Amino acid sequence: MKYLYVLASNEHDYYLEQALLSMTSLRIQTPDAFISLLVDNITGASLVGKRAAILDLVNEFKAITIDDKFSQKARSRWLKTSMRHNIEGDFLYIDGDTIVSEDLSCLGNADIDIGAVPDSHAYMSERNEYSPVRLKNIKKLCPKLGITPCFDLNVYFNGGVMFCKDNGPGYGFFNEWHRLWLKCHELGGLNDQPSLNLSNFVLGNVVKELEGIWNCQIPDDGALRYLHNAKIIHYFSSRPGEKVFLPANDEFIAGIKENGIVPQEIKDLIANPKSLFSKNTRLFFAEKSSRAFYDSAFCGMAKRVFHTKFGKATEFVLSMIRKNIYIPIKRKFSRR
Repeated sequence: MKYLYVLASNEHDYYLEQALLSMTSLRIQTPDAFISLLVDNITGASLVGKRAAILDLVNEFKAITIDDKFSQKARSRWLKTSMRHNIEGDFLYIDGDTIVSEDLSCLGNADIDIGAVPDSHAYMSERNEYSPVRLKNIKKLCPKLGITPCFDLNVYFNGGVMFCKDNGPGYGFFNEWHRLWLKCHELGGLNDQPSLNLSNFVLGNVVKELEGIWNCQIPDDGALRYLHNAKIIHYFSSRPGEKVFLPANDEFIAGIKENGIVPQEIKDLIANPKSLFSKNTRLFFAEKSSRAFYDSAFCGMAKRVFHTKFGKATEFVLSMIRKNIYIPIKRKFSRR
């Protein structure tokens, strides 16, 4: 089994450094891993000087020429949705914003053609309780792409880690995925995940569910269940704000970008990645009503107001009301 990475990068972003860090963690956990790297022609031409160090970790390198009309982000999706046709052999595709935390070789014996982990570690029926927009958007996309009947699968897969065998079902799936992604791109959509799941629907649910340990999506609900024995930690570098997982923060990989290599002190850290959480990390359980609140626009606006002078003054007044009025009254009636 090959371990496949896809890269579309330039000297101004951190995508190469993230992939380099992920590959390094893979080499630590699975020393004999056969690593394949698939890039577009522009990225391939940029792998000189310090940026060429990533090739030292790679066993197989391919640069694919893509039409200039595609942006850098679109190029990465173009490569990802067509990777089955550019790499021979069974492979495990791994997103760059990941850290490999255990040996991965056992998946090579899996009795499946295509495998992935549910997005956000939740089924669609569960997500609809507090995030109904996801399924609604997919259903809107169906008629635009000429798909009937409309999407009704309960599993919506995350494309960050995917296993695929070198066989007919694998090629058939990627044919459909690339075709639908190109149509989504024409409609203005760059994300590859809707077309991934619509392809699975069109082909009769050919993608099989992998256990959450293969793509532990740590910012999402439910990930904690899989962290203790996670094989791959997916930290989602693109999400805004301070990250709970240290390798997800830009300063963690700034030195890698400057020197072109992963220094030994970082190698020592990622050898035990399940401990790489910021000091202010806490367990927090959010019941259904709270999840709806935290995902709401109201909560987002309140967070922004909270850090203003008005927000601080309002918080002071409300805290005094709670301390001197609400809590004493609550205690008085609770004794009855």
